[in-house]
Amino acid sequence: MSACKDLDTVKKVEALRALSHRLRRTAVEMAHASGESGAHLGGSLSCIEIYEVLYCAVMRLKPDEPNWPDRDRLVSGKEHAVLGQYPAMAAAGLFSEDLLMNYKKNNNPLAGHPLSPELGFDYSCCSLGMALPVAVGMALDTKRCGRDHRVFTVVGDGELDEGSVWEAIMSAAQFRLDNLIAVVDRNGLSSDGPTESIMALENLEDKFKAFGWDCVVVDGHDVEALLHAFEDHVPSGRPYAVIAKTTKGKGLSFAENVPLWHKSVLTDALYEQALRELGEIES
Repeated sequence: MSACKDLDTVKKVEALRALSHRLRRTAVEMAHASGESGAHLGGSLSCIEIYEVLYCAVMRLKPDEPNWPDRDRLVSGKEHAVLGQYPAMAAAGLFSEDLLMNYKKNNNPLAGHPLSPELGFDYSCCSLGMALPVAVGMALDTKRCGRDHRVFTVVGDGELDEGSVWEAIMSAAQFRLDNLIAVVDRNGLSSDGPTESIMALENLEDKFKAFGWDCVVVDGHDVEALLHAFEDHVPSGRPYAVIAKTTKGKGLSFAENVPLWHKSVLTDALYEQALRELGEIES
């Protein structure tokens, strides 16, 4: 399936729902193929639909020209969650799906963190808390240079513990960056445990609004809700935050809401269980 930007809303939602199942299966296959090095499966499964809707339905892109100057940008702070990002990018036509099963293999451009700008990546840092500041800089540059593309950023909720994130949130409001859209993957778990035990974030919607942002809270696994959150928003001179409430490890009973699955090895037995739970093989 290719990107579905040109479909009407009903058909677009149907296509995205079908695609999300395929992308979740692909993420599981990539995790298993990574072998004993393990993979960040939990956080990837929480943001499958976020990346899918952005790349395949919302962002302005040219699949045959990944570095098209007028493309929308995406800066991801969830660099561990490439098992959610890579399959969505391939589905949007930015690179061949043949690359996916060689994830993390030698001479393959799909590493454990996004590294290859020729494939359409706008950012690679590996340091938590830097994605939103970079996105603010990109959005400010876009405004000052008179261009009209948008800058999207996807951040994890654990990442919001970083002070640099809140400095960027203040800066975005100060410079009235209504071309900046931040998506928070609000799965409630960081690598060390529940976010509310480690550093409480709620009420997160009120915090964004108090910092001068427009903000909406949606079900991050509901592609229709995500689509409306992006397509129905009218820029108002304020940056925009979409808080997507998700489940870490979504779709796999042994991984849902389990901090261990921030990064773990998907054994052969667990791989077969995952495929059964996703309906790919019979019980």
